[in-house]
Amino acid sequence: MTNRTENDSTGPDSDIPSAFHVTALFSKARTEDEIRSWFVSLGMECNKDYEITVEEMTQLHAHNVPDSENAKCLLACVYKKAAWMNDKGMFDVASADAFAEKEHIGNAEFIDKSKKLFDECKTVNDATVADGEKGCQRAELLTKCLTEKAPQMGFNIMM
Repeated sequence: MTNRTENDSTGPDSDIPSAFHVTALFSKARTEDEIRSWFVSLGMECNKDYEITVEEMTQLHAHNVPDSENAKCLLACVYKKAAWMNDKGMFDVASADAFAEKEHIGNAEFIDKSKKLFDECKTVNDATVADGEKGCQRAELLTKCLTEKAPQMGFNIMM
């Protein structure tokens, strides 16, 4: 990360962009801490290619997507590594649904709510974006949709 200090934490307990927290809502096969740690590792891996500042991380943590291309591309990178965005830069609803089904075996209500959320957000694939397969702009749209719609469907977005 740029603008980091020696006291900045990069471990699983560090402040993580909220977009990662939204995704963590959809996994119960692993503990919340395991999912958070997994998304932290994806974010840190993506930060090597798409460095963001501490300020940008703070913005993401507060459910705001920064204007920088790197912040948006970091989100796209994480979604691609989580298989929620395909190599064409499109939200992969079927993969997100499969993730919810796999991680919430036996919790039909949660799976149903997750699928409804993904269905609501699949409209991001209809948007015209200038960066095409790169997916950064679509990742911004997806993050905004997930963070806006999740609470409406009863999901608690963690900070």
